Parts: sequence; structure tokens; C-alpha cells
Amino acid sequence: MHDPIKTKIDDEVANVSKTRREILQLIFEMAYKTVESDDIKNRITTARFATLLVNLSEQADKITRKLVCLTWALIFLTVGLLVVAAIQICHR
Repeated sequence: MHDPIKTKIDDEVANVSKTRREILQLIFEMAYKTVESDDIKNRITTARFATLLVNLSEQADKITRKLVCLTWALIFLTVGLLVVAAIQICHR
């Protein structure tokens, strides 16, 4: 007996290992399938929205990485300034 729920779960688990581009490709393929022509605008809009979310996610990831690097640089600079200040206080 072929269990459709188990098949669906297996398909979704297999999608986890795909890249963002492969997942978007799959979304667009599903959007342009001609199952019901009345639904095509909704499916295309959903596919475009998925693309927007992926692009925003990638931009947010880049900005977050830069922000983390700047934060670490600020921490090291602050520690360095505290060390210099402590040395100058001790030499007085």
C-alpha cells in the first residue's frame, strides 16, 4: 500500500538538501503547471513572492555578517583603548 502522506513527507525532507535556487525553480515549475487556469495568477504571484523573500533573506544575511564583523571590531577597539588607558593611569 502506497501512503500519500509518507510520500509527501519524504519529498519535503528531500527538499531540505536543495539550494535556494533549486527550490525556487521547483516553485516556478509548480506555478506554471496547467492544472487549473483560474488559479494561475495566484500561483505566479506566490512564486514571485517566494523569489522576493529569498532575495531579502540573502541581503539580510550579508548585512548581518557585516554587522557582526563591525561589532567584533568595535569590541577589540574598545578593549585596546581600555588597555592603553589602564597603562597610562598606571604610569602616572
